[in-house]
Amino acid sequence: MAKKGAANAPKGEAAKKAERTKTPSGSRKHTSSAASAAAAAAAAAEKQRRRRPARPEGANPVWFKPLMFGFLAIGFLWIIVYYLSSGRFPIAELGSWNILVGFGIAFVGFLMTTNWKS
Repeated sequence: MAKKGAANAPKGEAAKKAERTKTPSGSRKHTSSAASAAAAAAAAAEKQRRRRPARPEGANPVWFKPLMFGFLAIGFLWIIVYYLSSGRFPIAELGSWNILVGFGIAFVGFLMTTNWKS
């Protein structure tokens, strides 16, 4: 009879916790799943914190800077090739107009720099 009375006695906090962590089959649950869920939530929060902010509304498209620097480089390379080849390249028929073509291409790149927004 003493055992029946002990079963009805108030339970301690540890006994209540042990009772809550039992599965329907009577075995205990692993409490590490709660810890791993907390760790996953912390990792997701850290990833969200490290994420780059969205591009500002007035920013240029991604292709703008490579195109701008490409025009500048191609224009100046056109002029350098013209001088180093003594007028045979890039287009021999243009003659001295190759300089104007090179500066024109580079000028397009320069004009793009005036619209460059970070």
